[in-house]
Amino acid sequence: MNDYRTTDQKRTRSSRRGFSLLEITIASIISAILVLMASGVAVDISRHMAANIVETQVTAEARLAIESFRRDFAGASPDDLTGDRMEWRLVGRMIPNSQELRLCFDADQNATADWVAPDRVIIYSLWDGQLIRSDATTGNTYTVARWVNDIDFNVGVNEIIITIDFEAGNFTETYTFATSDIL
Repeated sequence: MNDYRTTDQKRTRSSRRGFSLLEITIASIISAILVLMASGVAVDISRHMAANIVETQVTAEARLAIESFRRDFAGASPDDLTGDRMEWRLVGRMIPNSQELRLCFDADQNATADWVAPDRVIIYSLWDGQLIRSDATTGNTYTVARWVNDIDFNVGVNEIIITIDFEAGNFTETYTFATSDIL
């Protein structure tokens, strides 16, 4: 078969097999825009996930604190294994300052808060961003909640109001626990 095309036509056809510089430039710009958009979305998603994780952790810490208060204000020492309702009853509370709460559980069954052994004294206090529960009788101390920025124990009308401010990173949340006053 004879090819009647000129050499210029053959060269033009062979040079059209690849991409032009303009096509590569446009494709590169579009690819860069897509990558920037995708990375922006990924950064936003990771920020929201991190914020959700912090919120979840603070909520869990608040639940631990509220559960600890709920157990202690239930009226009997949560450490009592005897089942005797008269033994280890909550008979007194003292708030020496707005960041400390003391609870007295009766051991000698005289129904008065003696604040010394054999009565059991539980102390809640804020220390270095942590809500601490200490048992003055046994010496046991443990962290009830972390990321506590401030705590406030107040006596209202026939109730005790506990306000806990949590702070973790840029997230802050305030929880309030109210219970009947035992006095």
